Amino acid sequence: MKRSLTGLTLALCLTAPAFAADSDQNPAQVMPIDRKTTVQGVEAACTGLGKAERDNPAWDPFPVRIEFADSKSEYVTDVEVRVATAKGKPVAHASCGAPWVLLKLPPGDYRVFGRLLVGGPERSTTFKVPRTGQVRAALTFPEG
Repeated sequence: MKRSLTGLTLALCLTAPAFAADSDQNPAQVMPIDRKTTVQGVEAACTGLGKAERDNPAWDPFPVRIEFADSKSEYVTDVEVRVATAKGKPVAHASCGAPWVLLKLPPGDYRVFGRLLVGGPERSTTFKVPRTGQVRAALTFPEG
């Protein structure tokens, strides 16, 4: 299911070895859709399908919202995501059937790596978790 995004500003780069190095030792945890869960000790959620879920106030306390879209700024689903600290320490590795992954991470600098489960290039960007509020990190994938 695709949904429209507006005003995406992204810093993206290809990161071919990102998943290869981590996948064998730490396979992606499958996240349930629209429910809070824990991924490698991090409170998380996989959501964003439909306006009701995107507007759900239950997601407001999550300081990180990672969004996945195509080059037309339409949401994409069925993604794999890996988050690491700025120094490369793995934090979370999961797959999600919705266009948003929400995480409760402590303030600091992080890098997110993402790929579509159907294949294609991997993407990454950096983000800084604020002391208050929510940061939005977005990854854009070419249309397949």
